[in-house]
Amino acid sequence: MLDLHCHILPGLDDGAETLGVSLEMAAAAASSGVEYIFATPHCNTHDARKNYRSPELIASYRRLQSTLDENGIPIRILSGAEILARGNFEAHLEADDFMTLNASRYLLLEFYFDEDPAYMEHCFRAVENASMVPVVAHPERYDCVQRSPELAELWVARGRVLQVNKGSILGELGEDAYLSAAVLLRRGLVSVIASDAHHFYYRNPHMGALLEALDRRFPEVDPEHLLRTVPMKIAKDQPL
Repeated sequence: MLDLHCHILPGLDDGAETLGVSLEMAAAAASSGVEYIFATPHCNTHDARKNYRSPELIASYRRLQSTLDENGIPIRILSGAEILARGNFEAHLEADDFMTLNASRYLLLEFYFDEDPAYMEHCFRAVENASMVPVVAHPERYDCVQRSPELAELWVARGRVLQVNKGSILGELGEDAYLSAAVLLRRGLVSVIASDAHHFYYRNPHMGALLEALDRRFPEVDPEHLLRTVPMKIAKDQPL
């Protein structure tokens, strides 16, 4: 499996605080069958750690991979970031400040949970005008999608990629997120499921419970497609 969305880089955001936590997260993921993790720190947020493209950020992916190798943890780290689309988004997009997923055409975007759908559409089109493909992080958590799943249908029809969180499917992120994730899954609108992990014991990257939940509650869903086929195509910069 490939985990497309994970806050495993140490000390860069509200995910892994230390390298030790990063190693625990990677070990948990590997024990459940994950082979690749896209390290996607929060980017373009309001705090001091903006995590724009830089030699220091690029070095952090390599440093974590080296430490995993030294500790015999069989995980490959792929680069990325979770970009918060807010007021200065277009300027940074034009300046090429954002890390795409494994240097591909795919850009992982998140929004404020109460964001205006018109602004979201504006951002999607800006990304597409820059010859990139929006990957929408956890659409099931946005108020507008919870109210109107048809909005997600429109996004998919326009070529956007929807990434649902493991925690939403497990009911760990609230009833509204679970119900919305269920609708998106049953309508065939989800392209990727990822952990969005922040630690190794809460919001963790272990995929065991997710696979059990999919088998039990969503037998119509193909886990291989959502957890390996599509994220591998993204990693290889292939069209979906």
